[in-house]
Amino acid sequence: MDFITKFPILLAKLNFNMVSTNQIYELYFILNPELSAEQIDAQISKISKLIKDELGGENVEIEKQGLKRLAYRVKKHYSGFYVLMNFELELENCQKISNLERKLNIEKEVLRYIILNQTEFLIQKSKEKPSNTEIRNHNELNKKARRPKDRKCIVKHMGLRVIDYKDVDLLQQFVSPYAKIFHRDKTGTSAKFQRKIAKAVKRARHMALLPFTPQD
Repeated sequence: MDFITKFPILLAKLNFNMVSTNQIYELYFILNPELSAEQIDAQISKISKLIKDELGGENVEIEKQGLKRLAYRVKKHYSGFYVLMNFELELENCQKISNLERKLNIEKEVLRYIILNQTEFLIQKSKEKPSNTEIRNHNELNKKARRPKDRKCIVKHMGLRVIDYKDVDLLQQFVSPYAKIFHRDKTGTSAKFQRKIAKAVKRARHMALLPFTPQD
């Protein structure tokens, strides 16, 4: 199930946002794994209330992704409880995002977070026409290629228009065992998607979905 299917309200608003000044934001954060289920719910409710009351956020949608092992230690923890929130803001309220960041920075139970404006991402995602191919790895796609210029872009082959930093299975093929991003000569990725992949990998590293170094 992809992102668009998970959040039908956001999908219904995509056409509206193409001509509207309303923006769709994503808040992805990691909670202390030692919290009880009740404490986790309380933290989520607290952040959701903050978005609604102080930012004027609407249509807040929450996905509790559960406990995951972190790619590296964060604040002395090797695991964390991941939560994804999506909400809508009027354009004049977007500047209030800094208020949310300040609150999250001092919230001791939030190990790490990232806030992104996903309006354009979702519009492009809704225009995707994924191919029916079973090939989802650049090595398999280019196994017969002898020269770098013979290699094909796996992202284009799959019919994607955007790269989601949370799609670790997709991103891992573009990172070496030494935690370095492969040059596009090796993967066949186009320059446009190489930049998108690099940005997604950096965001995934920030959220401890991918390691910074092979020792992590």
